[in-house]
Amino acid sequence: MIYALLIAAIVIGDQIAKYFTVANLALGESITFIPGFMDFTYVKNTGAAFSMFSGATWLLALLSAVMAAVIIFLLFKYKKQVNSQLFNVAMAFIAGGAIGNLIDRVAQGYVTDMLQFTFVDFAVFNVADSFVCIGAVLLGVWVIWFWDKHKKTEVANGDAQKKG
Repeated sequence: MIYALLIAAIVIGDQIAKYFTVANLALGESITFIPGFMDFTYVKNTGAAFSMFSGATWLLALLSAVMAAVIIFLLFKYKKQVNSQLFNVAMAFIAGGAIGNLIDRVAQGYVTDMLQFTFVDFAVFNVADSFVCIGAVLLGVWVIWFWDKHKKTEVANGDAQKKG
């Protein structure tokens, strides 16, 4: 239940940030948030990360829906078997971000982006994108440092069940 609430909180936070962006900035307008570091800039993105696949909104919406469904399925199917808060949080972050952007693609035909680093030349992104990226990094950390531990536990439990 806690992971469902985490997903919901991410989606709601993302949608609130997008609402305030659209309500307070004109398309293309930018205001400084942290001088020399970050601005809020209102951009409509019809593509994926870095505007790749621009104009393929419905394909991206379908992919987002499938990915969100798969991740949520994996999270709830394996959360007890994997027994790792890091894995579960990573999956919830990715699912929440995917759903946040999916809502935009289906409702508007584009994703609202607003966060722009000014200290480096980088794409404008949004809260959902941030959670997908953070979740992916956390999942990578889990796979690199904890996957073997999970597999050893899984094998040991399987052997114990066969003997019992």
